[in-house]
Amino acid sequence: MRRSNKGVLLLGFALFCIVVLVIILSSLTSESDQDLYLRDVQEVETVTSKMIDANFQQELITKLKDEGYKPTGSIAYTIFSMDKKEITIVLHGIDTSRKKAEKYIEQLTNQLSTSLGLGTFKVKVVEDKD
Repeated sequence: MRRSNKGVLLLGFALFCIVVLVIILSSLTSESDQDLYLRDVQEVETVTSKMIDANFQQELITKLKDEGYKPTGSIAYTIFSMDKKEITIVLHGIDTSRKKAEKYIEQLTNQLSTSLGLGTFKVKVVEDKD
């Protein structure tokens, strides 16, 4: 009977060690939440800086005008990281084929942004009814 108690204790201790090891390993991550947040903030600052240096908004407005669109000059950006960016462009009167125009504006925007090293944007077009 004494022998089986030692086996149970040894097995219990081994399981305890395994559980503790798993908990310790799962709590260790390569980057903490704060590190991830700081990296995202730095990416946003980098994208914003590149946009300002390249005069991205004015370049985009000029390209849209060259293609016959009537931008109001109102462009909104939402930048979460280098890979996750959104842009909203406000235009006066969009052609009858709105979906085709939106797709073309997205291609035009992303062609310009990629050439400037900004990556691509998810593009939303809004029509100014005034």
